[in-house]
Amino acid sequence: MIFLQGSEVIFKVALSLLGSHKPLILQHENLETIVDFIKNTLPNLGLVQMEKTINQVFEMDIAKQLQAYEVEYHVLQEELIDSSPLSDNQRMDKLEKTNSSLRKQNLDLLEQLQVANGRIQSLEAAVKKLLASESKLRQATQTLELERSALLQTVEALQRQSAEAGGQEPDPV
Repeated sequence: MIFLQGSEVIFKVALSLLGSHKPLILQHENLETIVDFIKNTLPNLGLVQMEKTINQVFEMDIAKQLQAYEVEYHVLQEELIDSSPLSDNQRMDKLEKTNSSLRKQNLDLLEQLQVANGRIQSLEAAVKKLLASESKLRQATQTLELERSALLQTVEALQRQSAEAGGQEPDPV
């Protein structure tokens, strides 16, 4: 998992384990007993619990929350900058760094938006194709049903003619 998702997976596994064992952890009264619980209980998890944890890790998307925390951090930093006696150059440097970080986030979000729009367009095209295919299939079904009823009528007419020619009762179809 580390090769697939990078070192961020360690943080995700820790969050998942702590979250799934939160009620048990909160029962402990001090840090020492919590650490003992983590040392002794968590390594002895069963196969089912490990699979559940791994599935949670794969589904977890902490990048958005971390970006939100980063923005909040930068806002708090700006407030500290405004309240602390810094030189104009220092303030300008910090503001430029913050601006650069926000631009990067903006570009990342724009890229995600473009990917999402591409997916939406491809899904809309697929829906159009499926609707056209459904319409064609409905028309073909109607045509086949009409052809079937015409063929049944022809068979009945032929059976009547055959019965009349042979002097027999026609067989019901």
